[in-house]
Amino acid sequence: AGRMDRGEGTLGRLSKDEALINEVQGVAEGVNDYVDSLRRLQTVVGLRSDYNYLSSTVKSYVELRLYPREDKYYLIELINDPRGKTSFAQTDVSTTNPRDPANYRVITTTTTDAFRFSLQFARRLGPFTGRFGIKESTGGLGLDVHLLRDRFELRSDFFGFGEEIQPRFRVYIGYEFIHRLWLLGGVDHLFLANRRDYFLGLQLR
Repeated sequence: AGRMDRGEGTLGRLSKDEALINEVQGVAEGVNDYVDSLRRLQTVVGLRSDYNYLSSTVKSYVELRLYPREDKYYLIELINDPRGKTSFAQTDVSTTNPRDPANYRVITTTTTDAFRFSLQFARRLGPFTGRFGIKESTGGLGLDVHLLRDRFELRSDFFGFGEEIQPRFRVYIGYEFIHRLWLLGGVDHLFLANRRDYFLGLQLR
């Protein structure tokens, strides 16, 4: 006990080392802050199905939102799109063949049967929420407007960069007509007339 009181030996040095004591205290406070953030983390799960009128197909989503704070969240989605994942390749050709034009362009469309995924960061400012990250396996941006105590939403997505020649634009509205049950409707591929479609869906959130 006397050696410990004088700061001698291993236990004595540990009990007298202010720097070590402060470091341990800082680590403990950091752990407490991390545990508190996990305790405040809110999780929202969404199950959604859309019926596309022109293509007569059903598109399904599984959505997970992680809210570390009320004004921001992380969005994770897994999407089953019956139209598959479509990519476009553009090739400019120069030829000396007299039967063909001297210069022409070939556009190749490839569709594969694959799930799509989204991983986005969202931040809310007042009635507006901005999103950016990966949308349906491509780079994408989004903007949402919340009205009527968050029971009405106007959502827009701009994505498909690098996958399609012209980016994909989708806009739709959502209304929570029953607690946690949303009715959705909108337009997909707004800029491409040959791929434009209209959809109506339900989401349990």
